Amino acid sequence: MAKEIELKAHVSDFSITLEKLRLNKHISNETFAHKLDVYYFNPLINQSFRVRQELLKSTDTLISKETILTVKQKSITEGIEQNNEIEVELPYDNFKDTLTFFDSMGFNKTIRKSKTGYSFNFNKFEYPLHIELLEVNDLGWFFEIEFVIDESIDQNIINTLINNLYETLKIFDIPIENIEKRYYSQMINQ
Repeated sequence: MAKEIELKAHVSDFSITLEKLRLNKHISNETFAHKLDVYYFNPLINQSFRVRQELLKSTDTLISKETILTVKQKSITEGIEQNNEIEVELPYDNFKDTLTFFDSMGFNKTIRKSKTGYSFNFNKFEYPLHIELLEVNDLGWFFEIEFVIDESIDQNIINTLINNLYETLKIFDIPIENIEKRYYSQMINQ
């Protein structure tokens, strides 16, 4: 099981942030990202899960397209999410059939979320950091940054990674006050 250490922050002018990302010497692998998420809730076990259709491509090259099923054990404190997740990857074209399957099984569809924008690798720290600059539904543009680590990583290392997240915000001139302390699902439901 993987563990994510992540945060998201509101971006007032995505074009300025995008330019700063493109000019930073630690940035690599810019890709276009489109993610369509449908969330379901299983009331029998009080657990939500996500079905995602994801497309990643560079200028002319398709990098990946797949359907991903995800279950997370989530927590959020002051905008820092720490999630343990289990994922299963399926072929991209299975997305609609997967939704039909869960619909026919009586699972409750709760949220539909679309994220479109840019994805990067940031190679400044000991662990690789993934950065996304995404427009989410009608909520605006967000700067999402995450480390994906083994769930057995020591808490001292996790604390360092959290500090790296804050440092990354400073590097790209994203004010700490812009950190969103809610999950997207809470924002969409308001």
